[in-house]
Amino acid sequence: MKRVKHSAKLSEIEIDMRLKEYFSDHQIMQRSDFQGITGMVRSTAMIHIRRLRQEGKPQNIGIPSQPIYVPAPGFYGKSRDYQPVK
Repeated sequence: MKRVKHSAKLSEIEIDMRLKEYFSDHQIMQRSDFQGITGMVRSTAMIHIRRLRQEGKPQNIGIPSQPIYVPAPGFYGKSRDYQPVK
């Protein structure tokens, strides 16, 4: 029988706390980084990244097919005056 890998069950608040901690030491994040931070498989990670982007929390400074995420101003420990470098 084949084992199915399941994603970690984290609340939205827990995800935000982990991202705030991550962005305190890192300037950018890719999907694979998000997977490592949250313990989620690729498909679940993408669902949460899409939700977070709709909420305006991370911004994609890369291209759609190769996204590179940075915290939006006012999120994850960045001031409202913060301007990410593109």
